[in-house]
Amino acid sequence: MKYGIDFRYLAKGAATPSDNSYVIDLEVDEKEFALIPNVGDHVCIPGDNPGMRNVPLSGKVRTRLFHYRLGYCYITIVVEDSDEDWKKIGGT
Repeated sequence: MKYGIDFRYLAKGAATPSDNSYVIDLEVDEKEFALIPNVGDHVCIPGDNPGMRNVPLSGKVRTRLFHYRLGYCYITIVVEDSDEDWKKIGGT
């Protein structure tokens, strides 16, 4: 099975997440390994990897949706703004 992971950003006060520049940010199959952040995890994607997303994204994972269809799993991860001090949780 192939997996397509899409990260979406939810700004503070917004009702719906905004889309980014790619339909799928990362694609892996059963032979590859990928860490999928859980709800409540803090993520920081700098946006400097041309093979993934070109839009920086950081915050706290609010939701994850797994949509299975014809041997493919689309995973949508919504990351919302967080008031956490990144230095206190190990970030820079």
